[in-house]
This record gives sequence, C-alpha cells and structure tokens, in this order.
Amino acid sequence: MSKVVTEHIVEEIGDSFYTVKMDGTRDPTGCENISIVLRFVDENYVIKERLLTIATAVAGDAKTLTQTLIDEIRKAALSTDKILSQVYDGASLMSGRHGGVQRLLQDELGREIPYVHCFNHQLHLVVVHAMSGERAIEDLFNICNVLYKFTQKPTVAAHYQGNTLKRLLEQRWTGHLATVQIILKSFQDIVELLRHVENSASFPADLRMEAAGLLSRILKPSFKFHTQIICKILSLLEPANRMMQSEEMDLQTAVQLVNTAKECVEALRTEKVFTEMWSECAQERADDTIHPGPTKRRRTLNTTLEDYVVEETVGVGTQENHQMTEKRRLFYSCIDAVTGEIARRFGERNSAFMEAIASLNPESSFFLEPEKVEPLLKLTGTTLVDAEFIVAKKLILKHVDSITPPEDGKWTLKNILGHLHTTLEAMPSVLTAFKLY
Repeated sequence: MSKVVTEHIVEEIGDSFYTVKMDGTRDPTGCENISIVLRFVDENYVIKERLLTIATAVAGDAKTLTQTLIDEIRKAALSTDKILSQVYDGASLMSGRHGGVQRLLQDELGREIPYVHCFNHQLHLVVVHAMSGERAIEDLFNICNVLYKFTQKPTVAAHYQGNTLKRLLEQRWTGHLATVQIILKSFQDIVELLRHVENSASFPADLRMEAAGLLSRILKPSFKFHTQIICKILSLLEPANRMMQSEEMDLQTAVQLVNTAKECVEALRTEKVFTEMWSECAQERADDTIHPGPTKRRRTLNTTLEDYVVEETVGVGTQENHQMTEKRRLFYSCIDAVTGEIARRFGERNSAFMEAIASLNPESSFFLEPEKVEPLLKLTGTTLVDAEFIVAKKLILKHVDSITPPEDGKWTLKNILGHLHTTLEAMPSVLTAFKLY
C-alpha cells in the first residue's frame, strides 16, 4: 500500500519543480524519525503538498539527515534536480549557514537551493522570546500550568463546572492562547472551585493548601491584567498563524499577513487601551465582591506618638501608583517586544527572491518586470524571454480590469492561472515563473 501511494505522489509531481519540507523527532530507541513533505504545482496548476515518506535515520547529525533526504527522494524515483527550495525550522542543525542541512544539501547537489525558515515556527519563536523577557509573564504561565494540573485531579475535576483548561506546550504557543481565553471566560468557575476545595474538610490538607495558594494568586488584579495582555496580543497573531498553515499559502501573502498582524498589535499601544484594562482589573479588587480579604489584627495607638498628628497618608496611594506604573511598563514592554521580534525575524525579506515573488503579484508596482523575475527563473535554468513578459503583463492587467474579480474581491495568481493558463502556455517563461511562485 505504501508503494502504491508513493507511486501516485510521484505521478502527481511529474516533471514539476518542488519544495522540500522536512522535520524530525527522536523516538525512545534513539532513532530519528523524519517526515519528508513535497510541495508542488500539478499539471492542472493546483498547489499540493504530499507526505512522501517517514524515514528513519540512525543518527541525528546534519550530514546523516541530508543524505537520508537525498536517498529517499531518489528512492521514490524523483529527480533532485527539480528541488526548487527547502523549508525547515530554525534549529542550527537544519539552518546552519556552514554545517546545517540546508547548506549541505546545496553543496551535495552543487547548486543554489534557497532555504526558507518556516513562518509558523518563526511566529512561535516571536511569542516565546518576547514573552520570556518578562518575569511576570513567565510567572503567569507557571500559575496556569499548576492550575491545569490541579483541575485534572479526579477528586477536583468532579467539582469543576467551567471549560476545561488546556495543557501548555512549549512547541505550540496556541495552547497558551487557549489557556488564557478559558481562564478569562471561566474565571468565576475557577474561583468557586478553589474556594470550595479550600473550605471543604473532605479534601486532604495538602490539596486545601494548594487551593488556597492558587486562589490568593489569581485574585490579585495583576493576574487578570497579565492574562488580558497575553490574550489580546496572541488573539491578533492567531489568524496569521492559522492561515499560514493553509496548503495554498504563498510567501508573499504570508509576509503581508505577518505585517498586518504586527500593525494590529501596534494599534494596542495606546494609553486608552491600558487604562481600560487596568481600571477593569483594579475595580474588581476595589469592589471586593469575589473574595473578601482576611480580617486585620486589632490596632493600638503607640503611646510615644500621642502628641503627633498625621496630616496625610502616603502608603496606600504611593503603592497603588507604583503598581500602576509597573503595569504600564509591562503593557508597553510586551507589545514592543512582540512587534520588535516580528520586525527582526520577518524584516529580512528584501532579498532578490522576495522581490521576484512580489513582482508576480498583479497589484505590485513592478508587476512582471523581467529584471525582477530573473533570479527566480535562474533557479530552474529557465531562459527569460523579455517579449513574453511584456505581452503577458498587458494581457493579464487587461483581463483583471475587464473581468469581475473572484468572490473574495482580490485577484491572486491562483485565480489568474485558473482563467489564463491556456493562453500563458504560449509564453512558457512567464508560465514557469507563475508556477514557481
């Protein structure tokens, strides 16, 4: 069955150029299990991704992984000459400029094969690096993790009426988003659960103490404030993360998505947003409707101060102002960290290849300019014919202006190829450039 499926995939790819995507994980025996995915445009100009195989490597070094990749592609009767680009995560083993898989593959095949760091992985690193810079945010997720484990205990879970909390995974920040969303939505249910466990003698003493500790932490205004910050930022990044997992996503659109998400996060950076968030959290504490504070000890007047008068208080007001100042700093710091990481990780996209890809967008100011597209065609050894690009540009722009756009109101290369691929077959260099997009 595996052989039949592989043969069908090879038949689908045919003579098309393809992109290699590879990732691996080590099993308990120490062997490296490697998934090899190929992305290509089939004969009907449809973008497809296929899992070619899951190979096993006895070692996890770059040289072994590179050789395994080449061997599996050749074993499937595919030509390595048709590899257009390579996509991995950002680990030095894969992305290293001198000894990584991406470099060794190019050296082994003797030609340039551009490496693209997986955008979803980069977006994950943006969140991890940005959030890890603030101790308060790390503490928040530590509490969330403890809270998740607490609610999973059988004796506790039976009394919990809210939505089930999610387990936090270091490899997937979407779990962090799901966790803070559930906490905000089921906050009252969580409080009631902790209060019930704390005050019920039917639970063991250690469980009651754990509930009391968690309750004291989550009832602080700072906990809910930190939760709201994370929820707002991650919610704005989630659409880009989800859409970039689409099989039909391309680099140009992915860059636009990330930049749009960055602009949305930057829009949060206003005093109005901060004030609204902090006022809501502080008001809940002031109302003291959720959980009354502990009874204070009886106060007695110090006899040495009988002849003195206090004209104003400084303790409470100063403390509240200091707390608000710190939360304001944290609010702006988190936003700046995320937008800064996005700019750093996704800003290095002004290469010749990205310009070539951008030039294939009908909305680009340098649409189908031959000198812009040339670096892309060089990867496949395709001869660029200027006349074909001149004619194709006029034909496509005329078509776009005269025909009603698709349902989403925007022309894409997929839509253009769907309408004009028969005509573009008379312009092979242009058609090849579109298929490489």
